[in-house]
Amino acid sequence: MKPLEILESKYRGQLYEYLLESPAMILGERFKGGVFRPSSKVLRYSQITGALRAELGIQDMHAVGIIERFDIDFFVYSPQDKVAGRSKIPLMAEVLTDVRARVYIASPTDLPEELFLRIGALATKGFGESHLKLVRVIEVSELRKSIGETSRILREGGLPELATRLPLREEVYKGVFGISRIIKPIYCYMFYPTSPTTGYYELSLKEGSIVIAPSILIRKRGEMFHEGWGMSSIDTLVERIARDRRLRGIQFTSRELNDLAEIYEKYGFTVAEIHLRRKIERARNEQEQYKLQTLLNILNLIESSRIPRQMGAYIIRNLDIIARMRRR
Repeated sequence: MKPLEILESKYRGQLYEYLLESPAMILGERFKGGVFRPSSKVLRYSQITGALRAELGIQDMHAVGIIERFDIDFFVYSPQDKVAGRSKIPLMAEVLTDVRARVYIASPTDLPEELFLRIGALATKGFGESHLKLVRVIEVSELRKSIGETSRILREGGLPELATRLPLREEVYKGVFGISRIIKPIYCYMFYPTSPTTGYYELSLKEGSIVIAPSILIRKRGEMFHEGWGMSSIDTLVERIARDRRLRGIQFTSRELNDLAEIYEKYGFTVAEIHLRRKIERARNEQEQYKLQTLLNILNLIESSRIPRQMGAYIIRNLDIIARMRRR
């Protein structure tokens, strides 16, 4: 099969390019440790294609998404046992916020200027609402030309990486999206639905695979996807704490950090603040008072960042390490 052969014969040799924007979505992966659900950082074929087929009612269509920008936040929720009428253990989900992506669709019929989709997990809680606006229609001739540009990256010593996930079905990855050569694959599995309630996992090409393909599917190794990549809220917070000059020269003991972290995690900000203010009143000297006041300032910073308490407590326990990060 030749690259883009099916796109040309069945889909009029065109890919519709849309700009997708979403305030928050969870592109769910498997739960880790039973309590944490990370989010995928790519808009894979199965999710965007499934959402489009459900919305438009067109089963003979294919789509991929390339995420250009996102930030990270966390959402804590407790699923309810409907039989017992009680909430289960709290779970934490990683959330992609302020998401911007490019979506490329092969469709046998004309598509509208705008689309509204729900993509990903926890849609009933408001996640995944996405607005897609048509940018342009890409002709097959342009896609073929860009395959040559990707080949040049390889000849010049670069490594062109796949920026999304595609099923390892030749008619899809090659016939529709034009991957002409798989140089170094990274394999994974994606769920392929066969009905609203059934399906199976199929072998797929994972992001990071070295391939020759149209440039819309590619990033160079070392690039953080595309421009506008946002630091996660936790990374930003840790960086701010590490840069805080007030931490210089302060020595924290493991006991005082662990005690504060435990109080904050169990009882919240107000009780932790009371705990620190009481210790400030009883401080034996100005040096100890200064150290406790610095801890209170950092506690306020953690609380204002709105990260989950568990994460905030983890940062408090490791303040001594964070303080040394900036000194190196």
